[in-house]
Formats: sequence, structure tokens, C-alpha cells
Amino acid sequence: MDIILPEHTPDILEKTFDSVFLYNHPLYSLMAEKTEMKWLLVVPKKSLDANSNLTYIQELYGSIYQLIAYMQANKIGEHFNIAKIGNKNPNQHIHLIFRETDDEVWPDAVWCHEPLKASLTTPETLKMALKSFYDKV
Repeated sequence: MDIILPEHTPDILEKTFDSVFLYNHPLYSLMAEKTEMKWLLVVPKKSLDANSNLTYIQELYGSIYQLIAYMQANKIGEHFNIAKIGNKNPNQHIHLIFRETDDEVWPDAVWCHEPLKASLTTPETLKMALKSFYDKV
């Protein structure tokens, strides 16, 4: 569990996570699940071992919360769930899911209801909506 991918190319990330590559950030890669829900995967570039990488972890989570603030301020998403789980994929990643009271599984946890409605439109919409955020990085 918690395997760190040594290379963060879009092809490797998309094959590893069966998700759509959105952006490269100095601390992580951003992916989107192929669902109607706004479900992002943050793929860290270093281990989340606090004994050796505490500063990195603090910077990573700070960056994630900057992304969340941007999404909320720009009405891309409001209520969110964030979790580091890796029961199905041993490669280290953090789930960032924006929820709405009318989404298909509200108020339940999304991973209890898979498969979710598929969409390639949502990842593309997220990519366009987040472009100005990642242009500043």
C-alpha cells in the first residue's frame, strides 16, 4: 500500500488510476474520476510519511486547501469530502470529492455506491474551470 509513483506522466497516471489527467503541480498531479460527480484525485509526488516528509505534507495539504478555496469561491463546488484511502488502488492518492444535495448518492459516501454514473464531460469541465488556478502555479 501507499506506493509512490516515480513518474507522473499523463499516460502512466491515467493507466494507473483509470482517471483523466488534469494538471501537473510541483507537489502533486491532479486527476478526475470519470463520473458525473466532481471527484478529484490528488496524487502526491512524495511519501506522506510524517517522520521523513512533514514539511512536504504540510505544503501538500496547504495546496489542496487552496484548491478547495478556489473551487468554492468560483462556485465550482461547495461541500467537499477529503480522504486518503487506498483499498482498491495501492498507489498513494487523496480523494477530493465535491458533493451536492442532489447528487446521485447524497448523503451517503460515494464509495459505497460504485459504480457511479459515468461521464467524460465532468473531467473536461473541471479542467476548463481550474485552468486559471493552475496557470498561476
